[in-house]
Amino acid sequence: MPTLNWIGKDAVEHHHAEVPYRLVHCDGDLSAGDPDAGNLLVQGDNLEALKALMPYYGGQVKCIYIDPPYNTGNEGWVYNDNVASPEIKAWLGKVVGKEADDLSRHDKWLCMMYPRIRLLREFLANDGVFFASCDENEFHSFRLLLDSIFKPHSYATTLVWNTEGNTDNQFQFKVNHEYILVYFADQRYKKYAVGNVIDPNTPEDSNLRAGFADNNITKNGVKNPPSIVSFPAGFPASVDQLSLSTEQVDRAFFERTKADVLISKSIQAEYGISQIPVRLDDMEIVDGRLTKPCRLYSGWANARKLAAFLENGCQPVQEGEDEIT
Repeated sequence: MPTLNWIGKDAVEHHHAEVPYRLVHCDGDLSAGDPDAGNLLVQGDNLEALKALMPYYGGQVKCIYIDPPYNTGNEGWVYNDNVASPEIKAWLGKVVGKEADDLSRHDKWLCMMYPRIRLLREFLANDGVFFASCDENEFHSFRLLLDSIFKPHSYATTLVWNTEGNTDNQFQFKVNHEYILVYFADQRYKKYAVGNVIDPNTPEDSNLRAGFADNNITKNGVKNPPSIVSFPAGFPASVDQLSLSTEQVDRAFFERTKADVLISKSIQAEYGISQIPVRLDDMEIVDGRLTKPCRLYSGWANARKLAAFLENGCQPVQEGEDEIT
């Protein structure tokens, strides 16, 4: 897979393991709420804080969201976003050594981020999810950095966040969005980690809000050549009761449709086909299930998945790496 390299990478790849453990001291004067609730607000270098919390929460966190410095280069903001604060400079000089003098702004940012993300990864439970905000300044390098730590197959998606910020600017391109990168701790658990995630601006009547796509399994087109599939007794139907007789079809119909690699509407009309799929046996449905086998002729939306569903006794099929064993 593609890898990301930068000046100082060798020095920080294993630095998270070298950070010493520290004790977290409770400040009673600043504390509030139930002391036994387990809630903490930690002030300090996040690298040291993460290492201090690791013995208590390692492998147990279900959700992590971080909003790291975007590395915009702006030194006059609330904090220095040019990775040039005295604390970071001192840390880079200590960890990276003399090579730190040659670091670009982006090298510095990657050196700072890598050990912190490595530690955060170790906090996640198997069914945990990781969210990280960023903008275009480091989006591409951040994605590769996270891929190297979480592994590419654990990448879930990139959410686009409409910030509506800085709309009164004079830039040629008016940028009003940022990104949130999403990773699963273990991609095998991804269906358990989050529910149906949807943009809140999506209209209420959109099919996206259904959560479950009820798609037709038939599809006629040159990429979906027609074939005969035998549906067994017990196959689930979308209606409770139905009784239909065999469709009487001229043999030439099959020859034409196989040659054309589809069942067109004109061919349906020519041969008097009432509907697709074409029934080659009587179809009877009672209590939402086929009572006896029925052969159907059609193009299929996904013949491979349909075959797997039938082979699995008409039970949902978990595919490949998504299956938890």
